[in-house]
Amino acid sequence: MKKMKPSICCLVFLFFLVFSATQCSAATCQSSERAALLQFKNSFVPNPSCLGSPPVVASWGVEGGTTDDCCSWDGVQCSNQTGNVVGIDLAGGCLYGSIDSNSSLFRLVHLQTLTLSDNNFNLSQIPGGIGQLTDLRQLDLAGSGFSGPIPSAISRLSKLETLRLSSINISSAVPDFVANMSSLRSVSLGACGLTGIFPQKIFHLPNLQHLVLPYNPHLSGSLPEFNMNSSLVRIWLEQTAFHGELPSSIDNLKSLTSLKLGNSSFSGIVPATIGNLTGLLELELYANNFSGPIPSSLERLTELTRLFLSYNEFRDATLSWVGKQSKLAYLGLSGIRLSGTLLPSVGNLTNLVQLLLGENELTGEIPSWIGDFAELTDLHLYGNKLSGSIPKSFSQLMNLKHLYLQSNYLNGTVEMSMFMKLESLTELHLTANKLTVLDDHVGKPNETLPNFNLLGLGSCNLTQIPTFLEKQNELELLELGENNIQGQIPKWMWSMSRERLMVLNLSHNALTGVEEFQDALPWLNLTVLDLSNNRLRDSRPILPAICKLSKLVALDLSSNLMSGVLPQCIGTFGSLDIMNFRQNSLHGTIPDTFRSGSKLRFLDFSRNQLQGQVPRSLANCKILEIMDLSDNQLTDGFPFWIGTLPMLRLLILRSNHFHGKIEEPETNTEFPMLRIVDFSFNNFSGDLPLKYITNSKGMKIFNTTASAYRNTFITFSFDYVWALEFFYSTTITMKGYQRDYSRIQEVFTSLDLSSNRFEGQIPDLVGNLEGLQSLNLSHNMLSGPISPLMKNMARLESLDLSHNQLSGPIPPELSQLHFLSIFDVSYNNLSGPIPTGNQFNNVDNSSYVGNVGLCGDPLSKQCGDSKPPSSDSDEDEDEGSDFKIKFKTVLIGYGCGALVGMIVGNYILGRKEEWIKKTFKIGIPKNWEE
Repeated sequence: MKKMKPSICCLVFLFFLVFSATQCSAATCQSSERAALLQFKNSFVPNPSCLGSPPVVASWGVEGGTTDDCCSWDGVQCSNQTGNVVGIDLAGGCLYGSIDSNSSLFRLVHLQTLTLSDNNFNLSQIPGGIGQLTDLRQLDLAGSGFSGPIPSAISRLSKLETLRLSSINISSAVPDFVANMSSLRSVSLGACGLTGIFPQKIFHLPNLQHLVLPYNPHLSGSLPEFNMNSSLVRIWLEQTAFHGELPSSIDNLKSLTSLKLGNSSFSGIVPATIGNLTGLLELELYANNFSGPIPSSLERLTELTRLFLSYNEFRDATLSWVGKQSKLAYLGLSGIRLSGTLLPSVGNLTNLVQLLLGENELTGEIPSWIGDFAELTDLHLYGNKLSGSIPKSFSQLMNLKHLYLQSNYLNGTVEMSMFMKLESLTELHLTANKLTVLDDHVGKPNETLPNFNLLGLGSCNLTQIPTFLEKQNELELLELGENNIQGQIPKWMWSMSRERLMVLNLSHNALTGVEEFQDALPWLNLTVLDLSNNRLRDSRPILPAICKLSKLVALDLSSNLMSGVLPQCIGTFGSLDIMNFRQNSLHGTIPDTFRSGSKLRFLDFSRNQLQGQVPRSLANCKILEIMDLSDNQLTDGFPFWIGTLPMLRLLILRSNHFHGKIEEPETNTEFPMLRIVDFSFNNFSGDLPLKYITNSKGMKIFNTTASAYRNTFITFSFDYVWALEFFYSTTITMKGYQRDYSRIQEVFTSLDLSSNRFEGQIPDLVGNLEGLQSLNLSHNMLSGPISPLMKNMARLESLDLSHNQLSGPIPPELSQLHFLSIFDVSYNNLSGPIPTGNQFNNVDNSSYVGNVGLCGDPLSKQCGDSKPPSSDSDEDEDEGSDFKIKFKTVLIGYGCGALVGMIVGNYILGRKEEWIKKTFKIGIPKNWEE
């Protein structure tokens, strides 16, 4: 073997010598960049939110530390070859202040990564100086407290691969230049307040893999047709205003692993081609407007771990395609009208953590194999048609946290001891079934139930308040309504969950009082108190005790036997939304203590014995929608100042001692939203106050799109599948008989001025009330003719003008009122022929008695040879009328009742956002991008 020549050996030695020298020198940063970093450090002040912790940059250049070599400073990365600073990572570094375009940071022109996320730059704008960092590959400013639009300077970053600006206040459109940044691999702009239309070309960026835009409710756009060469791996558009259909070309996204489009405005049919995305791990399409069948091709997505299709308009939905996705951990199919039974194939999904099938039409029994889902934490089967008993196997679900079975047809006995071993169970909801719950662990001191946050045992055949509640210290919501709990509320309840309880519902029981009541209720965080529909008699311990509940949102003590006076504090609650004292025996005056800024929307003092005047301070309740003071002994003139309440929709003053003339309004702005008015059974006099009424848009315009029942929802800050729902009730008096209707439709409009002393003519102004459905002017002293302009009241269904002094003919034009099904003009001085045709053919003679001058059918008195006038229109009676009954004498009045319950279906479908945040964990949680 030949020896290496000396010259070659020298060359090799010199090479290693040079290489070693290069490596040693790489650790030292450039002095100019060191100076720039120190200047950058000094531009910040202590962050008050960091609780005394110094910012990361505080250690830079400190005497006694590594003062010379900036490459060793926290968050600084240098090039091994040149020593230039190429990376800065100060995420969560407690920086506070602002960065302007002249900052020394932008002298670090070799930067490739810049991470300033989770700091506080005090709502300053993103500095345009960033455009000087032309080598930048990664820019992360998420959650950094910047604000304002994305600066155009970013367009100069031609090498940028990652743009992460999530959770900062951009509040503007995504600029078009982003679509020209061809190096981008990841764009994250979630929760930025984005507006406008998203540039569709961004979807076609050649290297784009991650497009993350969620929680931008004002960001619109649509999905394009996708190309075969797309690199997209992740598309997140949930909680945006994106709309349109899913393109059938979506299967060109061969690399796609996560598609999240929930709570947006997509529609149309889910294309079967989605089943070709066999690498998909996450598919979320919940809370959109998708229709048609659920594609059976979803069974091919065997790699799925998350699938949420809840709250869409799918047709003929079943579970037949579920079962082959054995890796599924999260399955949400609530509110899609699933029918059939829980098929055995669902039992193959043994890795399930969440099984959400609420608000469907599932039938049959709950299968026992659900007890084999060892990882299950959330089981939602509420709002179906399930029957049978709760399987004993549920006691094996050791990881179960949330069990919602309410609103089914479940029956049998539930022993609370079956839940003793479920230490993780915090939410149990069994309300509105046919179950009988037994407190069977009484006398077993060594056995305790888990600590519940929510416990719903409404309609569970309880005869007493369960004793195990005495040891429950973490309850936030307790629902025991609609049982048969009798006697007094036990004294031990006052020590239950003192710091935590927010909702207490004991309504619709047979409670008579409280045992050893204290001066104040102990639950200072109480938000909802519902003791309605019991037999509570003595108001003295209860009413004064509510005064310290400063966080109350809903207070319902209606339908009891309470006497006494209203406490002065009732107008001082800062957050109270609903106040209901209906149907008690309260007396005295209504306290004049309602404060400015009141949040009150629903006020019902009806059916008591209250006296005095309507308190003027109610004018401070600027968002009040419902006010019912009926069936009391109030003595006052017309409270004209109520007309300044811009949101008032329902005003009931019936059956009091109101008196005097109702003068004309000073402006045309009073009562702009009124839909239901009842001043009946008072002593009002003078002309009809129609000028007040015709200011209301609700009575002049008929909303053909709204059909929901009139209600008001209360929303709470905690996340449960629960809501309070109050329905406005209607009391209709017909021929001396009263009947309460628990719900009235949102579109319903009515005016009842009957049983007063109004006089003069019915003004032609009445014809302007084109949206009015019910008009009752009976039992007054009105005179003159019936206005023919009433023909303009096209939606009128009920008209009662009886017991007045009206004269002249019945205008034949009234036969054009095709919805009219209740008509009464009895006991007036009318004359001439009765109109015929359409609805008039269905009115019997009792509606015309007491008018000696009337003739023609259906009266026995004929009009000789003269032919009675007929309708100008030959259209048939509209069968869509809401009123199908023909009554002779009608007095219509409205009361405001409150139905408080554990309502889930209407709440979820109507207010899906709050429910979605709970179910799908999308309340913009920390680290939501991970």
